[in-house]
Amino acid sequence: MKLENFKEKLIESLFGNVLMMALNLILPMVITRLYDVEIYGSYVYGITIVSIALFLANLGMETGLLYFIPKEGNRYVSSAFLINILTSVLAIIMVLVFFPKQLVPYLGLIWLLSAEQLFFSLYRSQHKIKNFFLIKSFVGLGLTMVIAGVFTLWFEPSETHLIIATYISVILSNILYMFENKGMFGPLHMKMEFISYSVTIILGGVMSLVISYIDIVMIEAMMTKSDVGIYKVGTELSQLPSMFLRIVNTVFPPLISKLYHEGKVEEVRRLYEKITRYLFVVSSVVIFFILIFAEPILKLYGEVYLLGKQVLIYRSIGQLVNASVGSVWYIVIMTGHPKIRFVGVLISAVMNVILNALFIPIWGIDGAAFASMISTVFINILGFFIVKKILNSKVYYII
Repeated sequence: MKLENFKEKLIESLFGNVLMMALNLILPMVITRLYDVEIYGSYVYGITIVSIALFLANLGMETGLLYFIPKEGNRYVSSAFLINILTSVLAIIMVLVFFPKQLVPYLGLIWLLSAEQLFFSLYRSQHKIKNFFLIKSFVGLGLTMVIAGVFTLWFEPSETHLIIATYISVILSNILYMFENKGMFGPLHMKMEFISYSVTIILGGVMSLVISYIDIVMIEAMMTKSDVGIYKVGTELSQLPSMFLRIVNTVFPPLISKLYHEGKVEEVRRLYEKITRYLFVVSSVVIFFILIFAEPILKLYGEVYLLGKQVLIYRSIGQLVNASVGSVWYIVIMTGHPKIRFVGVLISAVMNVILNALFIPIWGIDGAAFASMISTVFINILGFFIVKKILNSKVYYII
């Protein structure tokens, strides 16, 4: 992608991410009204365990494809999807061994959703993210809500119906992804450089996963499924301050890799500094409105969700810091330093587990949110100073 096309792709990413975020915020609202908060909380727990298993199923290959496609074309695409089938089976076996049998209905989603992540990397590397978002939004998320609603007309509310609705929408989505990207598949090629890079990414990815999801797992273990549902809604809403960072991160990594490997480090630095300043301003405005309107927003989901007010506030502060430092960890990875990222997220993950274990018994879901805020702030400030050293950047002129 040429630099002059970057703004155009940012606009596509803006509409796609806003649409997906809107649907992700509407989903719990719809499910809670059609079913109830306890069924929704149980569904959230199942999807969370699937999300954890995705890291083993993908072995970091989704990021590996983002790094290598700008350098070597589609050389490793077919092999990545083949390996994904084998690692998905391994991930399914591990979930069967270590988690409750109630998760068995979710296991097929491990392969389907991990394949979807690989397809997302193909779309990003080809700069065709609009196509992905249209399928993911309307077929993936939208159709799930429609099918779940249809089931309530015929049957009593059940978690099983939510799972079936998810399977149907994800299968149809993957069929469409495959049809649109069939030209990317070719002969099987694999080198150790791809494997070693991706495995290093997976090690850091597992730690990032702990930061992102361990609070939900620990809340489910220490509290109730209703608490999981309430916490999940607060967590989803808290993503709003970092929404524009997500938009940037959709299109920025392949460009970083391309410019860096062409020796255009100065262009990467200037682009990073400019984008991050904008992100800080926009995210600050968003969190200002969240702090003012937290209660009215949560009431849209139901009175019970007001219990998640402090969750929303704490997690939003963490996401403000996340947005204010920009795409730091993508820059670290795309400039060939995945091991540095692994050490950073390892420290943050350990911190997150310890703090959750300390705070959840005392403050419940508010304690989990506070623990998440601290670990999120730590990992992002650390990444900020690492990128400062790599690029010699001064985002805020002094630092």
